Amino acid sequence: MKHRGVKYNYKEWITWNGKIVSGYDCDHFNFSPYYVASFATKTEAEMIARIDDYLDNVDEYTRRRELNNKAAQEFYDSMGEYKGD
Repeated sequence: MKHRGVKYNYKEWITWNGKIVSGYDCDHFNFSPYYVASFATKTEAEMIARIDDYLDNVDEYTRRRELNNKAAQEFYDSMGEYKGD
């Protein structure tokens, strides 16, 4: 399945209590600025909306990534020589 060139999958499975459930998953956005290993939705409409959000708001996700990187750098800078790892 594809939306705007982004592949996603439909899956069905049986839960621990025997209930049949289904959903959609996507692992397309595992690169900058998103770094989302994968995500899932219950409906195809939700999947399409999520893909649209990622594609239409790349500037916002870039801003968030830069803010996250800045916060991480400030944290490590505040630790001194020993970084705890």
